[in-house]
Amino acid sequence: MGLFNQFFGKKSNDSNQKMLKVSINDLNISISETHEKFIPLKDEIVAFLVDKLQDINFLEREIFERSQKLKNPKDPNQVQPGETELWDEYAARYKELLTPIALNPSAGGSYSFGNPAKYDYLSNPDTEIFFIMKSSNRAVVETRYKYGIGVVQKHQFVLKKETENWKIASKKYGFSDETTWYKGDI
Repeated sequence: MGLFNQFFGKKSNDSNQKMLKVSINDLNISISETHEKFIPLKDEIVAFLVDKLQDINFLEREIFERSQKLKNPKDPNQVQPGETELWDEYAARYKELLTPIALNPSAGGSYSFGNPAKYDYLSNPDTEIFFIMKSSNRAVVETRYKYGIGVVQKHQFVLKKETENWKIASKKYGFSDETTWYKGDI
């Protein structure tokens, strides 16, 4: 493998295989606001959402690691050779992940990456997940987790059934001490 491919080539999922996916059985899921006839759908819908969010998370981690390797310690705030191509690859791969799972993928992601990655909280045992379903074609999954120095943040994902598949219709975020939800990117 040449030096160019080592830094800029599409990476295999070897680095992501080191990061194990969280099993739905390991999650703290509340169903208190779900009508009892929809409780059997909890595992299917939450597993779908968590799996897809973790795929996005693994991509973000990979791109962040590769971005860090490109940084020049003497000029860390300057665009380095290969960074533009890395951002383009990230945007394309993010869109590939989002297109089959989102009702409106063009309104989807923010195409940003960082450390910690956006959905790292899913592997935290203190993360709470609330499954809310009151109709057969719409489900809401809310997550609550500690972020930073103890701030509790929450995400709300609205999923809708399109033909036979569940898709993410929207994502919002907020904070535990507020009742307001803000529009967010998947």
